[in-house]
Amino acid sequence: MEEIVKKLEAAISDENWAEAETCILALLKTDENNSSLWYNLGLVRRRAGNNAAAIENFTRALEDAPKHKGALFERAAAYLDLEDFHAALNDFSEFTVAYPDDSDGLLNLARIALHMEVPDLALQAFQKRSEIENDAENILGAAEAMQMRGDEEGISLLRRLFANNPSVRPELLKIMSQGSYGRVPLNSNAFLG
Repeated sequence: MEEIVKKLEAAISDENWAEAETCILALLKTDENNSSLWYNLGLVRRRAGNNAAAIENFTRALEDAPKHKGALFERAAAYLDLEDFHAALNDFSEFTVAYPDDSDGLLNLARIALHMEVPDLALQAFQKRSEIENDAENILGAAEAMQMRGDEEGISLLRRLFANNPSVRPELLKIMSQGSYGRVPLNSNAFLG
């Protein structure tokens, strides 16, 4: 067992995902109900580019540990990478209910809601996120959601931002003229380190 763990550590260090997968599968033979192992197998498979298998692994981890924060987030992110926006939206919604103070989860939920043109959900997520982190993206996203709803306050906010912030004018022009059409949600690879 110790030898397998050492091989696993070396494989991860070398980013040898095939070897890491082999090691985790060997460990699962002796402990098939270990949610941590299923989660880590999912991470290894995501890094190897196999999001479909990773989703199955994260789901298996969640069967044993329904509130496993990492598995819930990573499954949603894997759906996002596969551009299954409905599944990603559902998982990030579930994630933000379980972890309402997670800024990244709220931002992903909001961006996907904008992409899917669900402005009320996007605005709700941006407003909740503003209590944690009210950065420029949060303000722009909330204004975009309001604009999408036809709320004049959102359009007015976008105009004020446009007038006072020359560096963000291209993005603001896109939002004011097109809404979220074509907007790409946060790439979950940013969270894989």
